[in-house]
Formats: sequence, structure tokens, C-alpha cells
Amino acid sequence: MNLSLRAKFLVLSAVVQALVVALLIWNSLRLMDDAVGKNAERVAHEYAVTLNLSLSPYAINGKLGQLSGYLAEMLADPEDSFLRYIVILDAQGRPIIEIGGSVAALPPALRAGTPGAGGRGARTVTEGQTLHARAPLLLQDNQVGTLNFGLSTTDLKRASDEVMLQGGAISLAGFVLGLGLFYLFTHGIGRRLAALTGQSRQMAHGQPWAEQGGDEIDMFSRSLASMSAALRERVAQLEQSERRLVESESRFKILFDMAPLPLSVSDHEGRVIAANQALARTFDYPVDSLIGMRSDQVTFWASAVERDRIWNIYQSDGAVHGAIAGVCLPDGSVGSVAIWSSSLVLDGRPAIIWALLDLSEELNAKRELKDLNISLESRVRERSAALELANRDLSVALENLQRTQDELLAAEKMASLGSLVAGIAHELNTPIGNSLLASTTLGDRVNEFEALVEGGALRRSELRAHMEEVRLASNLISGSLHKAADLISSFKQVAVDQTNDQRRSFDLLTVVQDTLATYTPRLRQAGCAAHLAIPPGLTLDSYPGSLYQILNNLINNTLAHAFERGIAGNITISAAELGQGQVELVFADDGAGMPDEVLRRVFDPFFTTKMGQGGTGLGMHIVYNIVTGMLGGRIAIESAPGRGTTVRMALPRCSPQRS
Repeated sequence: MNLSLRAKFLVLSAVVQALVVALLIWNSLRLMDDAVGKNAERVAHEYAVTLNLSLSPYAINGKLGQLSGYLAEMLADPEDSFLRYIVILDAQGRPIIEIGGSVAALPPALRAGTPGAGGRGARTVTEGQTLHARAPLLLQDNQVGTLNFGLSTTDLKRASDEVMLQGGAISLAGFVLGLGLFYLFTHGIGRRLAALTGQSRQMAHGQPWAEQGGDEIDMFSRSLASMSAALRERVAQLEQSERRLVESESRFKILFDMAPLPLSVSDHEGRVIAANQALARTFDYPVDSLIGMRSDQVTFWASAVERDRIWNIYQSDGAVHGAIAGVCLPDGSVGSVAIWSSSLVLDGRPAIIWALLDLSEELNAKRELKDLNISLESRVRERSAALELANRDLSVALENLQRTQDELLAAEKMASLGSLVAGIAHELNTPIGNSLLASTTLGDRVNEFEALVEGGALRRSELRAHMEEVRLASNLISGSLHKAADLISSFKQVAVDQTNDQRRSFDLLTVVQDTLATYTPRLRQAGCAAHLAIPPGLTLDSYPGSLYQILNNLINNTLAHAFERGIAGNITISAAELGQGQVELVFADDGAGMPDEVLRRVFDPFFTTKMGQGGTGLGMHIVYNIVTGMLGGRIAIESAPGRGTTVRMALPRCSPQRS
């Protein structure tokens, strides 16, 4: 049977309302019965308490029989009391009083002592319109009997029936009213649904949606209209996406075919689905002949082992990442390719895309490079051996050079010492010659004085003249010999220090004076004046022989270069304390000076501007090594053409220990 949606709603609502009404009636009955039962038990308990209080004084004294008439009269009119019977039993269950009932008429549950409903000392059982109750009663001699009585429930039943009747009427009225309201509601919904159907047909023909209200159905209608518009837009987007997908597939096919890297697509059994032009050009296979073929069915792999190895890598790892395999090239040679693979879905079926990179030329180049490296290593070993031999020769030459340099240094020292000896010999010639002349003259005067004394012609004036001549000759001899002794002492100290060069404490002024004393003849001959500006008492704990060597080389350089044309000049040697245990020794001249190109190389070994004229080029190099090495100081030179030269040396007052 086909029912309309409205009829189905009506039937469904009737069934639902009937179920709801039945449930309400059942619940009302349950609640009513429960309320009646609880009320009856409460009344029974109250009657039990009242009767206990009334009968206890008589029961304790054994005078219950005196109440029989009273109780019978009280139960005679049912309208005056709810009690219907009273039966009192002793402890053995024998009746003491039976009014309105008997022991045999008691409910079996109360006779057997089985509790019914209720509690708090009274037991109740309902049978028909009578509520039977049983309660304990204290008898004579502290025996406990039982009080049994019955109460009428007619009024309670009547009240319950009235309540049920009223509840049923109300439920029936609600049921009818609900059906009517639901009928009206479904009637309105039916009209709206019919209108909605009509508007849907209009929308299907492209007509706009007409709003007819603001209720839920209209909201649902608008939602349907919005959904319809969204669906149309989505369909348009899908159509556009489909066009783009077709264009993308076309572009991908073009890129796939035009890619310079050999590419192919195969199924999971290895059959070729597609291949690009690069693969055909590289391996000289027409694309059409490859479609549907497996790679082992064409001459592609160098061996079947290669194909199995690559295929096993794909099956175990799910992809191939740059594995190198041997393949057959069009010219028949065996080459190497790097293989990559990736899984994809093509037309709903799983497929594999393969990319190949020809590494044949690269690997050949690597092999050639390896061979070249081996050849280069051989050449390097040969060159290394030759260089090692050359290094040994250079080491020998360097040792010879160092030995020659040491010999030249020794020769320089000896030459300096020889020049010193020549100067001292020249200086000693004058005082010794004067002493010899004075002593010879004095001898002649003594002989003449002896002749006068022997002839007896000696006068006082002649004696005095003779004594004056003797005094003058003695003073001349003594002064000349003292001067010679000083020169010899200076020469001895300088010669010992320069040849031995032991560390000792000395006065800087004394050392400089001794050095200048040995150069006095040469300075005088060159017309040079020496000036000292050194404070007395400036002591150093150092190597005086090295200091003599420095001054000798500086004086020789000055005489050879600064005043080379016999032009008179001045040499100034000064010293001053710098603090922190340092002394500055300055050697300056006002000679020719040096240009920058000479000044930059003045400390280089074997550099001289007098090559072939007696210069060795080691003088200033020796000075630099002594100052910076042996004496532990610093040296700097300031010079300019025509402005003289100034050599500044910063020396520690206590030189470092020399090994």
C-alpha cells in the first residue's frame, strides 16, 4: 500500500502518541498502586500502635476478656470505623479474643508468621478490599502474643478508580488534540512541500528562486538553492579542471617525448608502455617496435644478469636510485648507464617510469684520468727523487756557504785586529821615538857634565842648567812612556775582548774610549773628529768584544763610505738610558748618507757599494746579527743623501745568556 508522506506522518504520530498515552497510563497506575499501598501500610501501622496502647494495660493484667463487648460494639457499625475484625492470639497461637473474625479466617501468610509488606513491627497483607495486619502484643507474664486485625480499603479503591478515570479522560483528550494539531501541521508542511517542488521545477528551467517566508522550510529551500548554485559552479570548475588536465597531459607528453634523457614507462611485468625519442636515438630502437616488448626481448642489456640485478633492486627497495648497469650500445660496444625509477598510476593501473643516463663517455674519461694519474704519480716520484737529490746538493752548498761566511767573519775580525795593530804601532812610534831621542840627548849631556866635573871647571850655573836639562828629559821620557803604556793597555784590552769575547760587566764609556783610541791615527789621517756624549758610570753586563766589533765595523764603514773623498767630518757616539733595563747607543756621522735603494739592503749579506774595491758586504750584516742575536737588542738606520747616517741601537743592560 502506497501512502503519501503526509499519511505516513499522521500514522506515525498516532502510533507515537498512543505509545506515549499508554506509557503515561501505566505509570499513573504504578504510582497510584504504590501510593495506595504506602498509605494503607501507614494507616495499618497507626492502628497497630493505637490498639497496642489501648489493649496493653488489659493484656498485661490478663483482662482482655473484659473488652470483648466494647470491641464488638465498636466493630458493629462499619461506617464508624475502618476495622473489620480483631483477633488476639497467645504465645502458642491460641485465640484469646475473636471479634468479627476467627483464626481460621486469617490469611495463611499471617498465620505462618511470614512477613508481608511494610515493617516497623507490623506485617500487612491485602486481600480484596481488606488489609490484614499483624503486630506483636505484650501479654501477662511477659509473654508476647499477636494482635491481628483487618482494615477496609473500599474508600482507597474508590479514590483510585476516580483518579484513573480522570487520567484516562485527560489522556484521551490530549491524544485527540495532538492528532488534530499534527494534522494541521502536516497539512501546512504538505502545502509548503508542494510549493517547494514547484519552485524546484522552475529552478531546473533556470528561473530564480522566490522567497515565501522565513521559517525552516524556507531556509532549507534557500540552502537547496545555494547548493544548486554551488553544484553548478563546481561542475563548471570540474569541466575547466578536465580541460586543464587534458592540456597538462598534452604538455607532459610533449615534455616526455622531447626530454634529452632517455625515458620509458613499463607495467609491473616489465612490458614497455611508452618511450621517448631520446631512448630511440640513444639505443637506435624505433619507439613503435618497443611498445609491448620486455627489455629482455630486445638487445639492450649487456647480459641477463644485469637485468635481473636491476629488477631485484626495484622489487626489494621499491625504486632504483642511480644504479649503474651495463648495456649494449648501437655500435656493438658495451656501455654503462645510471638508472632511476619511480612508481606511478597510469590510467588507473600501476606503472613504472624509468630514466637512463649514459655514463659511457664519463666512465671512459675517468679511466683515462686514472691512467693519467698513475702516470703523473710516476712522474712525481721521479721529480721528487730529483728534487731530493737537488735538496741534498743545496744543503751541502748551504753548509759550505755558512762555513765560508764564518771564515769571512773570522777574516773580518782578523783584518780589523790587523788594522788595530797597525794603528797602535803607528801611535807607539811617536812616544817611543820621543823617549829614545830624549834618552840619547840625556846621555850626551851626562857625558859632557862628567867632562866638566873631571876638568874641575864646573860652575854653579852649569850645574843648574844640567839639572834642568835632566828634569826636562826625564819628564819627556816619563810622559812618552806613560802614553805608550796606555796605548798598549787599551790595545791589550781590545784585543783580548775581541778575540775571546767573554761576558763581563763593563763601563760603556770606557769601552767606547778604548775603541776610539785604537782608531785615533786613522781618524786623524781622515780629518774626522770623534765626539762622545756618554754619561760616566753607565755599566752593562754584556759582551764587550761584540760591542768592539760593532764600533769597528761602523767606524770602518764611515771612513770607507761617508768620508771616502777625504772630506773632513764628525762622528758622534752618544748613549742614554731608555728605562726598563734598556740603553740606546747612537752612532751618527755627517757624511754622504745613503739613498733609499742602498738603505733597504744595508743589512743584506754580501751587499756592498765597494765591490772589487776591498768591500766584502759583511760589515753591516755582522753588526745586525750581533745586535739582534748576541746582544738581544734592536737596530735601525736613518739616512738620506747628503744628510749623514744615524745608527740607533737599543741594547739591554743585561744581555741574554749565550749557549
